[in-house]
Amino acid sequence: MKLDRAIEDVREAEIDLAKRLRIVGERHAVEHDLYHLGHSRADKCAEHLEKLQPFAERYGARSTAEHAGVSSSPGLMETLRQKTSELLGRSEVTGLMLLADLRKNYLVTQQAEISWIVLIQTAKAARDSELLAAATACHEETEMTAKWLRTKIKVACPQILATS
Repeated sequence: MKLDRAIEDVREAEIDLAKRLRIVGERHAVEHDLYHLGHSRADKCAEHLEKLQPFAERYGARSTAEHAGVSSSPGLMETLRQKTSELLGRSEVTGLMLLADLRKNYLVTQQAEISWIVLIQTAKAARDSELLAAATACHEETEMTAKWLRTKIKVACPQILATS
């Protein structure tokens, strides 16, 4: 079985999602809900990787414990993005950037979600009930991130495109 590959795919997708959520949150820091919820959803990605770690060890996948870029400690680039966002504020240009960023994040979230589905199906085939339970719980949380982003897009579109 290739459970190791499915676990590694989830790992890569969750790391990418966490990075994107943090970057967009910092880039659009004046949108306080985007900043705070983006960071809390990125923290969920880190939790997902921690839940996946025992299964990575069990099936010989790369460690999920070393999830660089998922941590919540701000670096120089994050601080710079946040300060730039505060200086630019809300404008037509930043609105279009926000919409583009939300679209990209939604697609990255869908990649993570489908990776969880693949892992769930593989866990079912392997009859690993522990992995199935963990993957199902994490998938549901990733689904919530996708729903949140879809709602943000629905709210932002008319405000950005119809009123400019």
